[in-house]
Amino acid sequence: MSTKPVFINLLKISLPLAALLSITHRVTGVFIFFLVLPASAYFLSLLLESQVSYLNFLALYDDTFILRTFVLFLALIFSYHVFTGIRHMLLDFHLINETLDATKKSAVITLILFLVNAICLGWAIL
Repeated sequence: MSTKPVFINLLKISLPLAALLSITHRVTGVFIFFLVLPASAYFLSLLLESQVSYLNFLALYDDTFILRTFVLFLALIFSYHVFTGIRHMLLDFHLINETLDATKKSAVITLILFLVNAICLGWAIL
């Protein structure tokens, strides 16, 4: 019997949808820590500095499509993480069965809810 380590090519493996949601939940957590939180803190500091800085930021936000798009992506990253996090909590509390069929259905429902939320956020922000 060989005890050599096995190299698994993740690009060749067909992962189930529930596994993809789990992996992307972790990735969005990293994005939240390194991108969403610092950007949100910076924007909040600009908004709370003074009334002039508040009005300047709002004028820049209204005039710059790139800034609105960046804020939209930040909101989408956060909302995706929240939706998949709620799904993980429901799985942890055994409110969703851990069968392949149930986890696939919950993953599809999570994605549908996120897409509806993304459309609403896109319409509201842009």
